[in-house]
Order: sequence, then C-alpha cells, then structure tokens
Amino acid sequence: MRFIADTSFLMIPGLYGVDVVGELDRLLERSYELAIPSPVLQELRRISEQGKPKERTAAKIGLILAKRGKVIKVKGAADGAILNLALKGRCGVGTTDAALRKELRHRGVPVIYLRQKSHLAIDGWI
Repeated sequence: MRFIADTSFLMIPGLYGVDVVGELDRLLERSYELAIPSPVLQELRRISEQGKPKERTAAKIGLILAKRGKVIKVKGAADGAILNLALKGRCGVGTTDAALRKELRHRGVPVIYLRQKSHLAIDGWI
C-alpha cells in the first residue's frame, strides 16, 4: 500500500511530539510505502530556512522523516499534486490541512490525520 504524506503531516513530530511512523504502523497494520511528492520537499526546505523558529525545527525533522519515503517527482502545487496522486494511485493521504482533508474525503480518499494533538486517526477505509 502506498501512503502519501503532505508537509503538515511530516511536521507533526516536530510540532506535537507524535511518532508518526509508530502511529502509521499501529493504524495500517500492514506494510506500506511512504510517498513524498516533490513539492512537499520544496515546502519543507523553504520552511526550514524561512519559517518561525519552531516551524524551522519541525520542517527539518520533516525532511529527515521524508528520507524514509520515496520521492515522487511531480509539477505544480503540493495540494494539487497530492490529490492527483491519491486519485490515480488509490493511495491514502496523511495531512493536518482541514481543506485538503475535506476535498480528499469528498473524493473518497482515506485520510490519516492528527487527533487531539496526541495520536493519528483514519477518516475513511484503508
């Protein structure tokens, strides 16, 4: 199974101290491939250089976490790339972005999100 992570999802460990890899293992209960669209890496790099201090740290942790996944080269904005990849590849998506989550669920894409700033939860069927 392929699982796409967006910028906000990769920043969860640095912002909230949640072990997203452990939580993904708990939720998915099967092997999965972490997929990182190239625009997400660009956003993480930009935030790691230009963001507020806490955001810079979280983005740097996100870049380290992204090394565990496979980078998928795509063009365009991150949210559009994530939506297209999820629909084409029948993938789940991890995000804390409410607007993206709503659009993904509207299109039947399962979403893993941060719940109560302490753990991950699934919206939809994986």
